[in-house]
Amino acid sequence: MKRANTAPPVDYPTAPVSVEDTGLDLGLLADLTLKSLYFAGNIAGDVLSDRLALPVPVMTEILAFLRRERLCEVTGGGGLSVAGLNYTLTAAGLERASAAMSLNGYAGAAPVPLDTYFEYVRRQSVQNVVLDRETIESALSDLVLDQTTIDLIGQAISSKRAVLLYGGSGNGKSTAADCLRNAITGTILIPYAVEVMHQIIQVFDPSTHEVVEGSGQRAGGPMSDRRWVLIKRPLVFAAGELAASHLELILDDVHKTYEAPIQMKANGGLLVIDDFGRQHLDAAYLLNRWIVPLEKGVDNLSLQNGARFQAPFDVIPIFVSNRPPSELADEAFLRRIRYKVEIPPPNPDLFLEILRRECERNEVTYDEAAAHYLVDQHFTRLRRRMRGCHPRDLIEAIAAAAAYRGTDRALTEATIDEACAIYFGLGAETVGALD
Repeated sequence: MKRANTAPPVDYPTAPVSVEDTGLDLGLLADLTLKSLYFAGNIAGDVLSDRLALPVPVMTEILAFLRRERLCEVTGGGGLSVAGLNYTLTAAGLERASAAMSLNGYAGAAPVPLDTYFEYVRRQSVQNVVLDRETIESALSDLVLDQTTIDLIGQAISSKRAVLLYGGSGNGKSTAADCLRNAITGTILIPYAVEVMHQIIQVFDPSTHEVVEGSGQRAGGPMSDRRWVLIKRPLVFAAGELAASHLELILDDVHKTYEAPIQMKANGGLLVIDDFGRQHLDAAYLLNRWIVPLEKGVDNLSLQNGARFQAPFDVIPIFVSNRPPSELADEAFLRRIRYKVEIPPPNPDLFLEILRRECERNEVTYDEAAAHYLVDQHFTRLRRRMRGCHPRDLIEAIAAAAAYRGTDRALTEATIDEACAIYFGLGAETVGALD
């Protein structure tokens, strides 16, 4: 399902026309330019402008400073504008660039000040997204859940507070959390990086953020500030690999670059903690770490030198767990998660509807009598508990077996018996007896 974008047009910040307009120190921008020159060798002014996401007038000011300090020089090109000239480092510039990289190796787009980032997060807050019943039901329409469960999920998510989805494995908790991204519609602007106390923190993550194409310029207006990128509201998914270090600034000791923690990357969207209670850090630690952010909307982070600062915390956290709430943490901690919704196993009617949909998706001929045979013989008779994942897994096994043999894909008693024998581990003899 594709997310509809019903949000109003995004108000891009206007491109700065001077160093002062960037909100950044000339020294920081000079060092950033030197690092770009270091990696580029010999580069045209317009290309340098693109790499730093700064307009030519700002680059003109920075390069004029570097030339006065004899840190860079013109090596060729044509015209009077910085855009048409080529630049390279001098020996002194090479030394200065090496020193700058030893302190912070970031060499991408120029950052924005932290207070400007705060302003835009608040302006585009996920708290402003309308989440009504129709929106939630549409987002979850690919799942087969009873109406009561859908309503409970809807009430929880529409509150925009922390939510715990729990229940047995394989009943759709993680899938439901993933589908809810379709309810968080619209786009937001995020910076490529943020400047904090003369340190640069990377915020934009191409593996996490989905960029909206053609978003670099305001239609009919002046050039926008290219330090910002337009993305769909994010969904950040963290599973069993989540560790305490992922909740703090991530420092690459080799390249001396800072990367934003997962909650900062999720600002303006959803933050899903899957397998909650099974990570390398326990549930109580995680909740304790986020007590203040969950209540105040701000997070406290630290630089390597120990300096602390506040960052915006604008997410809807969804915790997903196979364990009941009472096993995750004590009552004082669980009070921070106000909504706890159980995703129960499907009843026979829901199970059959999931089975029918999976047959359609996998182009397997559906047979009502064979479907009831599956329920009666492999679940009811054996007192085996149904799970929401069983129809998908069994139908995919039937489709794979048919593709292997070159036979028609069909739901029959024979194909059901074979798929169940393999899936539930009934042994080779049982499978062979079905041939």
